[in-house]
Amino acid sequence: MAGRGKLIAVMGDEDTVTGFLLGGIGELDKHRRPNFLVVEKETSLAEIEETFRGVGVSEGSPAPAPRWGPLPGWGSRCRPDPPFPVPRGFLAREDVGMILISQALAEQIRPAVAAHARALPAVLEIPSKDHPYDPARDSVLRRARGLFAPDELR
Repeated sequence: MAGRGKLIAVMGDEDTVTGFLLGGIGELDKHRRPNFLVVEKETSLAEIEETFRGVGVSEGSPAPAPRWGPLPGWGSRCRPDPPFPVPRGFLAREDVGMILISQALAEQIRPAVAAHARALPAVLEIPSKDHPYDPARDSVLRRARGLFAPDELR
């Protein structure tokens, strides 16, 4: 990835993600994976966490390969197996430099967000239309404050 910029990934409700997509951050990588996730009422917690980091994957290790199979309308023709496992989570992708996640969504997967300790991709919690930003619940902000005032780190 040397010499190329990194992507911004976004996770949130439809209005939040649509706003960022209209701003131009929407992208598909060479494996046709988007750099965004629209979370709806039907979206499972497992799918949210898998998109963030990959379920059952510790940080720094490769994520499991996606399921490959017949494409709709292609009959028995299948996608070829990739020569290497393709990480599914934003944390595992080398092309993602920043993850914007709505704070309400980050609360649902707080252990995964709090466990992320690397500098890249940076994880930023943002407000959404229905949930205003609350600095007291932002684990990244709490860690940053701890750098300057260690007694505030809890």
